[in-house]
Amino acid sequence: MPPADPSDTDELLTIERVAILQRVELFAAVPGHTLVAVARLLEEVRFDAGDRILERGAVEDWLWVVADGRLRVHIGDRTVAEIGPGDVTGEFAVLAPAPRSATATALEPSLLLRLRHGPFEELLDDRPEVARAVIATLARKLQTTADDEVGAQ
Repeated sequence: MPPADPSDTDELLTIERVAILQRVELFAAVPGHTLVAVARLLEEVRFDAGDRILERGAVEDWLWVVADGRLRVHIGDRTVAEIGPGDVTGEFAVLAPAPRSATATALEPSLLLRLRHGPFEELLDDRPEVARAVIATLARKLQTTADDEVGAQ
């Protein structure tokens, strides 16, 4: 599991965090100048290969953005996805904390950016354009998932 507190020696500059967020689908519709506020909320956390980042069933209130490295998202032995830089996991938990639906394990040394529910909720209150962009992205994702399930039947 991740360390309780982020490192005191954050490595990335705010502009580098913004560049990472611009590659994240969840924030793709958020203007760059607005992403600065999101970038300032992120906590950097390093993981070694084999470290568990998320544990299925754990109730948490943050999401992870992969800045560097690769993760395996899995349920037991079944791999659901492999994700890398610019990908996000746990995006629903930052909006509505609930038990995690899968486990995520680092496949290699990885740098992740953690965004917690409380600060993110305050940002959404202060910056409605972020809320609109995130809601639109999640709605598209849910629609795509629903369409895929209908097509598979």
